[in-house]
Amino acid sequence: MKLHERIKAIREDKSISQEAVAFALGMSQSQYSRRENGEVKFNADEIIDLSKKLETKISDLYGEETTTLYNHNQKGGNFGVGYYVMMPEKLIEQYEKRLQEKDEMIALLKMKI
Repeated sequence: MKLHERIKAIREDKSISQEAVAFALGMSQSQYSRRENGEVKFNADEIIDLSKKLETKISDLYGEETTTLYNHNQKGGNFGVGYYVMMPEKLIEQYEKRLQEKDEMIALLKMKI
């Protein structure tokens, strides 16, 4: 199942309207509908906001399991005695692709100037 199909299934399973999700993402229902139908890809920020609105993990949206790393022996640092979760590989790939697209667009605009 593709990302947009999984998002739609989770949204429908939770009986949340497209309008409610679109509002949470700061877009119109028609803009959101195009994403949910696979015509437009969700960006990384939208995925994060979706996970909050749908009250689900990002890894659930991608249908992947994340790796939880425990650091019980950690002394000091930012993590303390707890754990943190690795981001799904597909989300990282999508983020890097968006950064590359941004760099290409900047280069194209500089050439036009």
